[in-house]
Amino acid sequence: MKIYLGTFWIPELKPLTKPQRKAVYQCALEALFAEQPSTLRTCNLWVFGGIGVGALAGGLAAVWGISWPMAGLGKTLPVVIAGGLAGALAGNLLGTHWIHGKLRPYFRRVLEERKEELEHLK
Repeated sequence: MKIYLGTFWIPELKPLTKPQRKAVYQCALEALFAEQPSTLRTCNLWVFGGIGVGALAGGLAAVWGISWPMAGLGKTLPVVIAGGLAGALAGNLLGTHWIHGKLRPYFRRVLEERKEELEHLK
């Protein structure tokens, strides 16, 4: 399974212009969240779970002395914050990958249903 870091790399959206990709993505998101409301909670879980796991890993690294030399027991906050940010980035990458996989059928549907509207966005 490929990881699509942006909308430009998604095969269904690749031939479209930037305004068209944005409109199709927005319509597909609205359709997905209307049909499957729990999807939004799952996406949030990836990001906030990544923050929690990253912060926990950063705190443990600081306490165990695995982090960079300046971070002692009294200076764990920067390490915890860095771990939280790294976890948030990883969670965001996984969540984005997951949501793009869920959205691909909706992209096809929006492209079929709104063909005339999209031609005006060029």
